[in-house]
Amino acid sequence: MRKIKIILISIFCILVFNSNVFADEINSPYYGVYNAENMELLIGQNTQEKIAIASITKIMTAIVTIDNIQDVNEKITIDMESIYGKVDEDLVTAGLLDEEELTYYDLLATMLVPSGADSAVYLQNTVFGDENVFIDKMNEKAQEIGMYNTHFSNVTGLDDENNYSTIEDVAKMMNYARNNQTLKEIMSLKTYTTTDGNITVKSTISNLSTKAGITTHLILGGKTGTTGDAGICLASFSRDEKEDVDLIAVVTGTNMYSSTPYNVIDSEKLYEEVITHYIYRPIVLKDELLVRLPTHLAKEETIEVHAKEDIKKYLANVDYDKIDIIYEGEEVIEYNTKVGTKLGTITYYYDSKEVGKMDVILEEELHLDIVKWAKEHKKELVIGVVAFLSLVVIALLFTKKKSKK
Repeated sequence: MRKIKIILISIFCILVFNSNVFADEINSPYYGVYNAENMELLIGQNTQEKIAIASITKIMTAIVTIDNIQDVNEKITIDMESIYGKVDEDLVTAGLLDEEELTYYDLLATMLVPSGADSAVYLQNTVFGDENVFIDKMNEKAQEIGMYNTHFSNVTGLDDENNYSTIEDVAKMMNYARNNQTLKEIMSLKTYTTTDGNITVKSTISNLSTKAGITTHLILGGKTGTTGDAGICLASFSRDEKEDVDLIAVVTGTNMYSSTPYNVIDSEKLYEEVITHYIYRPIVLKDELLVRLPTHLAKEETIEVHAKEDIKKYLANVDYDKIDIIYEGEEVIEYNTKVGTKLGTITYYYDSKEVGKMDVILEEELHLDIVKWAKEHKKELVIGVVAFLSLVVIALLFTKKKSKK
């Protein structure tokens, strides 16, 4: 068996999409939009660079909390003295009150919706009772999710050389959090009031949008962040309804002192660009001829293998130089191969990534070609004929001799 690379010639029209031109419209120096199904990068810049991520860190704080509590509705009596001096005075707080009764859901919401650092630190102290244990769990979870270029050193996202990530890793974290119904619900909230009615908060995304007069119709939820090292950041999620595709976007790096919320503006632009230009485009059409396999001693010279279905990929345009179709299996098909026999496998690749696979099955009976068989077995036939004639002569001589007696 061997691998055969098939050159596919197609006649699809190509939509021209110039990502370089679009990149000039994005202010954030680090950004990426991903297909949430397979975490494939659709549009991006500097997605592998080590960056500070500010309060986006609180997404991991929330994930570790959810993983290690029994009930989000469990009530806790707040003891503000337990976190005294542990919340940096420059950080945004939700305004927790001493001795009020809040649920874990309240604490998660007041941490993620308005980015309350007091709620983050309170969760850190409550879930394990030890800051170092909580941070260790954050780093363990990062490895589990596949965030191999990330390290956490605090629960709030304070600038620290040991608290860093990448656009790609943050997208993985957001996607993981989005798949938890509780966290997705919280990150989608515009406002939230705690169960005791004492605290009402508004989402940072809504605040930024309102101040700038922006309508965020594509950002369905997310978590912002702002520090000197990270700049203005946002990790968010959206959805391309027409193609049934969930999307993740992460932007960071614009100046934190800018009066323009580029994190929100850039995220909206990125989603709009993807949703406008990306669709599931066919890279192989159903019934398209993929490969011809030669036969041996059959009347049928070759077996034609056709695609069983359309193979599509979520793309802005199709680059046919990136399509590879690889057949692995029997090189030559014998005439007596039975119908239903698996001959091999065809794998479809786009940009070196597998996008589909098809078993190659013999579907029609092959017929022996007597002429081909005779030509290939000419020597054996001559020997057989000579042997047969020899036996005939011997038999005749024996019969003649016997008759003389």
